[in-house]
Amino acid sequence: MNTNSRFERIVSRLLHLVGQTVAASFLGLLVTACTTAPTTTETLKVKVEVLNATRQYETVYLIQPGDQLEVFLYKHPDFSRKVVVRSDNYISLPLLDEIKAAGKTPKDLAQELKTLFSVRLKEPDVNVMVLNPPEPMVYIVGQVGIPRALPLRQAATLAQAVAQAGDATKSGVLDSVSVIRLNADGHLESHLLDTHGKNVSQPEMYMAMATMTLKGNDLILVPESARSQIVRALQDTSTILAPIFNVLILREVYR
Repeated sequence: MNTNSRFERIVSRLLHLVGQTVAASFLGLLVTACTTAPTTTETLKVKVEVLNATRQYETVYLIQPGDQLEVFLYKHPDFSRKVVVRSDNYISLPLLDEIKAAGKTPKDLAQELKTLFSVRLKEPDVNVMVLNPPEPMVYIVGQVGIPRALPLRQAATLAQAVAQAGDATKSGVLDSVSVIRLNADGHLESHLLDTHGKNVSQPEMYMAMATMTLKGNDLILVPESARSQIVRALQDTSTILAPIFNVLILREVYR
């Protein structure tokens, strides 16, 4: 067999294998998209609740190292102190010495201190205040230029947060961006900016995002487009199959 015919056979086998793999990958993505994509005739909406997590959470502040605390004893002001939570999570107070403060809520710490002070003082009324609470933040992840945490004062709306994160990348889909937050009942919920398949102009999209206000601890997700997912799947498949192709080529060459 001459070299040209051998090379042609190698190429033919590789193309056949690649074709099967690509077809399988594309079919899998297509079936997934068809079975999960919702259809609707509703107009463009903002703040649509699309998901409620079943688990319930509570929004509380936990003391952390670096926090400045004011421990105030109403009936015994001589023992009141302003202290800083050390890196080892502890604070120092008169009569009590070392007390672990980090990881507790101010209310829980106050109750614990009241119990401890009661051994030495009569009916201590303890109040714990955080003097330097952290600034409210929002978090943007997914297909944006710079996934990051942002101060809420710099990202009061969804449009501002996306702009601060460097806008959506080429693989990002702004018309399916969602905001995940903790609602008043303590459940996580997702608010979806959804065009429902309508062709919305870019100005309309950003105007809709500008009307969606954010809250502290909101998590913003800019998803990846279906086209980008297909391209990435093909690239991953090519990377996985590369060693197999090399083996086939060597086997045909040295046959």
